[in-house]
This record gives sequence, C-alpha cells and structure tokens, in this order.
Amino acid sequence: MAVVSVLSAVAFLLVLIALVEAGASRLAVPQSVMLALMGIGLGAAAGFGGDAAVFDPLRRLLADLPLSSESLTILLLPPLLFDAALRIDTRRLRDDAAPIFLLAVVAVCLTTFAVGLALAPLGIEPLIVCLLLGAIISTTDPLAVLAIFRDVGAPARLTRIVEGESLLNDAAAIALFTILLASATSATSPSLTDGLTVFAVTGLGGFVAGGLIGVAALPLIQVTKHHSAALTSITLALPYIAYVVSEELLGISGAVAVVAAGLVVAGRTEAGQGLPSWRHVKQIWEQLSFWASSLVFVITAFLAPRLVEGATWEMALAAAVALVAAFAARAVIIWGMMPALSAVHLAQRIDQRAGALLWWGGLRGSLTLLLALSVTEAASLSTEAQTFVAVIATAVTFFTILVNGLTLRVVMRLLGLHKLSALDRTLGSGARALATDMAQRSVRQAADHYGIDPNLAERAIAASAAGRGEEGGVPVAAEERVALALAVLAQAERSSVAGLREATMITDRTAESLDRDVQRMREGARTNGAAGYRLASEADTRFRLGLRAAHLVHGRTGLRRPLSAALAERFERLLVRRIVLRDLAPFVDERIAPVLGEQVAVECRRILGARRLAVREALSALTLQYPSYAQALEQRFLERVAVREEAAEYRALRDDGLIGSELSSALDREVRSANARASRALRLDLSVDVNALVATQPLFKALPPDAVAAIARSLRPRLVVPGERIITRGERGDTVFFIASGAVEVDTGSLTVRLGKGTCVGELAAFTGARRTADVTVLGYGEVLCLTGRAFRAAVASNAALRAEVEALVSARSAAPAPASPQPAANRPETAPSPAAGLKPDPRSA
Repeated sequence: MAVVSVLSAVAFLLVLIALVEAGASRLAVPQSVMLALMGIGLGAAAGFGGDAAVFDPLRRLLADLPLSSESLTILLLPPLLFDAALRIDTRRLRDDAAPIFLLAVVAVCLTTFAVGLALAPLGIEPLIVCLLLGAIISTTDPLAVLAIFRDVGAPARLTRIVEGESLLNDAAAIALFTILLASATSATSPSLTDGLTVFAVTGLGGFVAGGLIGVAALPLIQVTKHHSAALTSITLALPYIAYVVSEELLGISGAVAVVAAGLVVAGRTEAGQGLPSWRHVKQIWEQLSFWASSLVFVITAFLAPRLVEGATWEMALAAAVALVAAFAARAVIIWGMMPALSAVHLAQRIDQRAGALLWWGGLRGSLTLLLALSVTEAASLSTEAQTFVAVIATAVTFFTILVNGLTLRVVMRLLGLHKLSALDRTLGSGARALATDMAQRSVRQAADHYGIDPNLAERAIAASAAGRGEEGGVPVAAEERVALALAVLAQAERSSVAGLREATMITDRTAESLDRDVQRMREGARTNGAAGYRLASEADTRFRLGLRAAHLVHGRTGLRRPLSAALAERFERLLVRRIVLRDLAPFVDERIAPVLGEQVAVECRRILGARRLAVREALSALTLQYPSYAQALEQRFLERVAVREEAAEYRALRDDGLIGSELSSALDREVRSANARASRALRLDLSVDVNALVATQPLFKALPPDAVAAIARSLRPRLVVPGERIITRGERGDTVFFIASGAVEVDTGSLTVRLGKGTCVGELAAFTGARRTADVTVLGYGEVLCLTGRAFRAAVASNAALRAEVEALVSARSAAPAPASPQPAANRPETAPSPAAGLKPDPRSA
C-alpha cells in the first residue's frame, strides 16, 4: 500500500478518534466503549459493505492496510507500557505492592490455568491451545479499565491498584503468552517445570535488563533535564531501545523490560516534578499515549470481524465457559488470597464493596485482541486452533467492554461507592465556605473597582450561589482530619521545594533529597496519621548514611573531601528546610484552618513549630562549627534571589514591549552569567592550623612561639560524632580538649552553654586533678585535639606567666558562688561567653 494511502488512513482514524472523545464526554459513555464500537463499525463497513458506492472509498482506504500483530506490537506497545509506568507514583505503588502482585502476576497464571483446564474437557482443542487462550484473556486492558474507573469516579486506592495491575499484568501476560505460543507451535511438549523456568527467566531477565537500561539512561536524562525537546527525545527512544534489545538481542521479555525502564524513569520524574522540562515531557507523553492507545484499540477492534469468521455454536459455549472461568479465578484472588495477605499484615484490607468493583472491573481490551491477532498469523499453528483462539478471545473482550464497561457505573451506585465519605463531606463543606467567601470578596472588589452598582454585585453573588450543594459536614474523628491536614501540608511543602528548584534557588541534589523526605512524610501521615508524619519528619535533622560513611572514611584514611561535601550538603538541606517551613505558616492559616477547622490548624502549627525548632537547633550547631561557611551559604542564597528577581523583571519589561529582543538577549546573558556565579559550589574547609588554634587560646597568649609549637606538637587529633560525650561529670579529668571543628554542649547541671571551633574545655580539671564538674557532649561531626594532663602540666610548670594565669583561674573558680537555681532551657545562652569572661561557671573546669 502506498505511503500516501497509509498516512491518509491514519489521519482519517485520528479525526474519528477526536470526534469519539468529544462524543463520549457528551454522552457520558466510556471512551473505550465508543472506540470499540467505532472499530467494529469500520471493520464491518470495510468487510461487509458490498458493492455500495458509499462504502467503496472506506473499504479501499482501510481494508488493505498493511496491519500485522508484529508491526502493531513494535510500534504501539512500547509507548503504551512506558507511559503507564511513567504515570505510576512509585512510592504509592509500594504501599499496595502485595495486592498488585496478586492481581498482576499470580492472577495471570491462575487465570491461564483456570481457563485452560475449564476448556480442555470440551475437546475442541488440546490443553496447550486452551492454556494459550487463557494467557491471552488473562490480561486486563489499561485503557479500558482506567478510563472507566476514572469516568465513574472510583476510589483513589482502587484506581491505584488497577494502574499497577494493568501495568505489570500486561508484561506478565505477554511473557507467558510468548512461552505458550512457542510450546504450542513446537514439535516437542515441554514439561511444566521447563515452562515455569522459562517464564521466570524471561520475566526476571526482562525486569533486570530494563532496569539496567533505565539506569543507563539516567545520565542522559540528567544532562538534558533543562532542555524540554532533548529530554522528550530521550524518553521517546528509551522504550523502543529497551523492547528491541530485550526481545530481539537477549531473547527475554521486551514488555517487562519496558515496564522496568519506565519505573526507573518514573522515580526521576517524581524528583524533577517542578522543572518545566518534565512538565513538557508529561504533556507530550499524555498526547502520545492517547494516540497510541486509541489507535491500537480502534485498529484491533476494526479487525474483530475478521477474527470471528468461522465462529460456531460450539465456540460460543466455549466462550461462555472461558468467561466464567476467568471471572472465577479473579474472584479467588480478590476474596481468597487478598484477605489472607491482610490477615498476615502484608497488605491493607480491601473493603468488600471495593473488592466487588475490582472483580467486575476486570475488562479485557486492545492487548487481548492484539495477542489474538498474532495467533492468527502463527503459520505453524493449525487453522482450527487459530480460529478457536481468535473467536473466543474476541468474544470475551467485547463482552467485558460492552457489558461490564457499560454497567460499571450502575454497579458502583448499587454498592454505594459513589457517595462521599464523611471526611470528604466535611472537606467539601469547608472548601465550599472558603471558595464562596473568596468569590464574594472578589465580586464586591470588582464592582467597586469598575464602578458597578453594589446592588448588582449582591444579586450576582446570590445568583452564583443558587443551586450549589448545601450538604454540610458531618462529625469526623479529629485524628483523621489531622492526618489529612498533614498529608496536604506535606504536598504543599513538596510544591515549595519544587518551586525553589525551578527558580534555581537550590541545587538539584538537595531538591531531590528533600522531595524524597517530604514524600515519606506524606505517606506517613496517610498511613499512620500524626505519629507517622512526625516519625518521617525526623529526617529533617538526621545524620544520613552518606555523612556517616564520609566520617568513617575520614577517620580511617584522613581524606577530608567526602566529609566536607557531606557536611556542605547537610548545611544546604537545613537552610532550605528552614526557609520552606517558614513559608508553610501562612498556608496553615489560609488553607487548612478554613477547610478543616481551627483545632486541626492548631495541631498543625504545633507540629510545624517542633520541626522548625529542631531544624533551627541543628543549623545553629553547624553554624557554630563553621560560621564563615554559614554566612557564605546564606549570602549565595540571597544572590540567587536577586538574580531571580532581575530575570523576572526583564521578562516583564520584554512582555510589555519596553525593551527589544536585542537588548533582552543581552540582559538574559547577564542573568545567566550571574546565575552561574551564584551557583558555584562552595567549599567547606575542614583543615585546622594547629599552631594558630593554640595561639588563639587566652591561656596561652603569653607563651613564646617555641612553647606554642611544643604544645601543638603534643596534640593528638580525635574524630567525634554527634551525641558522643567526651567529658562526664564526676570523673577524674586528665585531658584538655581543643575544639578544632564542630561544636560541643557543656552542661554543668545549672547552666548549659555551647562552644564552637577555637575553644577548649577541661584544662582546669586537668591541672588540679579534681573531678569533672560538667558533662560535655558533641553536637555534630567534628574533630577535637587532645592534650594530656601531663603535657599540659609540663607546659604550665615551664612558664611562669602561664602558671600564674592558671592559678588565678583556679582561685577565682573556688571563690565563685554556686548558681541559685537551674536556668530554664528557653533562657539558656545559645553560645558560650568568651573563655576570658570569668568563671560563673566556666566550662574549662569540666
């Protein structure tokens, strides 16, 4: 067929698909049903139009299309599977991993054997052909199921389960079908063990290969992440590469490989959700998926009349048996295996009504027809077997689409799943009140601004309120409302992080790390309420594995760069977290309080306040360790703010026509240059000048350089970790600790002070041999230099001025009165006084 004819046919089908989408929305009929009916109608008109002149152009245009299962599979299947994987929220997918695995993999195998064993006794075809048919109708169609579920407003969790089922179900069914087709056309009869081995190898092999291909593509995605067209090109090429490499070169499941590659990229998509390039990619893939799914549905439905040629009453009975067996197998999964998983806490419980909707929603669709078409092209399979498989698969597919699909809305209403939950009704009441209030204010302001009669404004308000739902809220447990509020708050925090990343205010690495943490908070709130949210939010200040590993490497090898990079990353994370948490306060007041109530808002403010305090303390400890770096980091953030505002102002001036394109290009270059300067990585210097550190100590200010150098030579470095206690109250002290990097907290029992880099503790106790009078705890990763009491006393003995200074300090410490009472934590100083500021109490006596 000429290329022009093929393009004309495709263009004709695209126009019809567009009209079907509009018509389906207007008629409130699922789009998949309309597409199926259109495909059947086109097929019937092309095949059975007779010699009528009105059908002749259609018949000549469509009847001789060079369609084959192989061409349709290679062209349309990879983007369909990849798009489905790209849409998956991988974190939410893990929550329902057990039921999804049951419905996707176990259900495929169970349905295959249930259908095969039910049809074999009829004696129409041998068992292997019946099993082949079972594999074909074991897959649920992602387009048919999800389109109908979204159309009827199925619960979100059901939609998520069906998304995961449809994604993995297709891959598993195609892998099993490939094995059974090879067995059915083989001269030998492989054993069940051989078949299971091949299924496992092709499936797992495809998953591993696809995952590796996806990982290999990540550097390319990283390079092109700010270039929409380039990033789209990478994601478009990836599913075809995964499919061809796995299917043709490695001999494993290409469908599974595409799914695995898509899931890898999906994680990157979630991390980059705030970037304009990823939004562009999603929009492009949404359009590609619509075209691919619609075309494969229409084309396979168009071929349906050809597939059912040669149908007999005996095959009609076999189709009924296959249909009953397939739905019986699905019932075993939903009402047999899923409750067992819930009982052992491997899956969340699924309500009986939701289970019924899942069972009735097991529609078959274009993939089943596509696999049936491929059977009719298997030359080594008998004509009778081809007809048997094609007729029954087509009958089952169109029964589920036309019967189950058209009645899903009715079933949902009968089950009462269309009704709003008590929480949704309460949310609706609050949201309605908030939106109405804002709308009324806007109307009144518009009337005042444009000089319109205020009476007309009030009439407009009354008219807009007429006919609105007035269903009020109902009592809902406070814990449930708080859990929802925290989940919403986490999503707002995620959007804030994405906005900072899009504006290049923070690095990609920091943004992705924070995004993962916020997602854990959101999931924690959804599953375990406020307790789950608080547990996940501990990641705000937790010392991460990378930092601990860098500290270990530094301790073993002396390599400073990994530790410096890890501490710099922690610095930026804490700074950004502080900024984002501050921005969330208005969100609680403006959004959560009006919708969920002031009581819930108070709890959210309390939880956010605790998070802000923890972040502030952690950042304060780091700032005490590295004050210069902290100032440089904050200055760089402000520089990025300045660059962002300049760029926005230039865009506004260009849009207003106040500056031309040539000047605009020059200004854009200046902005890019400034942004590059502000984006340069800051280096956190961990090095310590030991001689300078000793010389800065007030005790040693009178020592000659050679004495300072002698003390410096006696110092021994020691790495310290957060929470480590280097001095314990009551012990005999014989070591002086110089804080080379990091910070410590000195607790005398009545006063708590923090000391940072350049200070020392413990010298008086080391000189006198008395017991320690305070606990000294390390606040963060750092390094202390240890001077033994013996070396310290030797230095004191060799220098009269130093001895006089120490004796004066001991005398003053002995004469100082004890503090009257412990100081409240809120009033304790954040930093220690200067080491020369006196001894009331002095941490050096620790």
